[in-house]
Amino acid sequence: MQKNETANQITPRASRSAANGGWQVMTGLVVLAALLAWPANLHAGDKDKGGKRSVDTMTVNLYVGGNIGRVIALDPTDPAYLAHLMAAVTGVFYEIVASQPSTRLGGVADRIAARLPDLVAVQEASLLRNQSPGDLVVGGTTAATNVVYDYLAILVDALAARGAHYAVAASTEEVDVEMPMMNMLTGVFEDVRLTDRDAILVRTDVPPGHLRVSHPQGGHFANAIQIPAIGLSVWRGWCSVDVSVRGEDFRFICTHLEEETAPQLQMAQALELLAGPAHSHLPVILAGDCNADPLHRNGTQTYDAFVAAGFKDAWAATHRCQPAGGLTWGHDEFLADPTTPFVWRLDLVLFRGGDFEARSASVLDLDLGRTEPPLWATDHAAVSASFEIEKSRCAKDEKESKDKH
Repeated sequence: MQKNETANQITPRASRSAANGGWQVMTGLVVLAALLAWPANLHAGDKDKGGKRSVDTMTVNLYVGGNIGRVIALDPTDPAYLAHLMAAVTGVFYEIVASQPSTRLGGVADRIAARLPDLVAVQEASLLRNQSPGDLVVGGTTAATNVVYDYLAILVDALAARGAHYAVAASTEEVDVEMPMMNMLTGVFEDVRLTDRDAILVRTDVPPGHLRVSHPQGGHFANAIQIPAIGLSVWRGWCSVDVSVRGEDFRFICTHLEEETAPQLQMAQALELLAGPAHSHLPVILAGDCNADPLHRNGTQTYDAFVAAGFKDAWAATHRCQPAGGLTWGHDEFLADPTTPFVWRLDLVLFRGGDFEARSASVLDLDLGRTEPPLWATDHAAVSASFEIEKSRCAKDEKESKDKH
């Protein structure tokens, strides 16, 4: 998501109640109960060498494709608010269309298919729907259901077309809003509905018993941006699954924290995460768009809270001589300016648990190889991280005991 100034609209809140007014703010957990059958022709022999297990992960923010911050930043007390709102929503909608979501998601699928990670944490997996004619009220009176773009479905289908088979193991809906706009082709007033989602994709074409997931969870952070004048709660959240790799168990969490324009709120969400799904007896891999730069270059201190809680950083652990490297965010909102550099490292793969050892970490700038916009698949880079999971101490002790007898 493109960055925007929202700090003056923030009221931390400790309630999960639905937003007031006509806005629709919904939650949901999508779980795939059974994964596809496992083909036997996959080569996974190097996954279990030397008494170790390995797991490959990736995190990527798909980017909705437009600066929705322009809509959030409007003043609801302005007498001309509805007119300004409709103009802004219309502009952002056509900016999203111009970003060519299917083309961009194909570029993401190319990188995932080239590496075949076991688990993929996905943020801004948008679901864009419309209704024509619209209700012409903020929030609408009837929920828009006609699907314009379903980023998750497009991505999973694009992966399958490339021979990479993944299923959505868990997802959670975050902000879900419906607003009026003008269809510039027909001149008809419509409603457009944007649902933001985080999700975890799990590879389904590895040998039986190598990779299993269970206990899918998801939720919102109680602390969220509130715009009471129009009843909007800008929810952020997380989802997780418990994973078993050749008998070694851990929890995999995907999250998307609030932007750096609200550092205190971002920190509060991180503390909720640490006290909630990350507070587990299992080892944990936590991946996502944390909007928190490790060197505080965007003014946040949230990264320090993860370190204080015992988490290690896969990039930092494998690039000790490059503490300022691994930047992951900064492309312009139109994905059109090749001179705009990355400035912060916001996308992280963190891990905690004595059995994990970071083997490698790579930052993948998702260049589409085009000469016309969009030049990249998203305004973020993806991060790929691989881990070795040593046999547990108990398993080692048991083996040593058997060897002695």
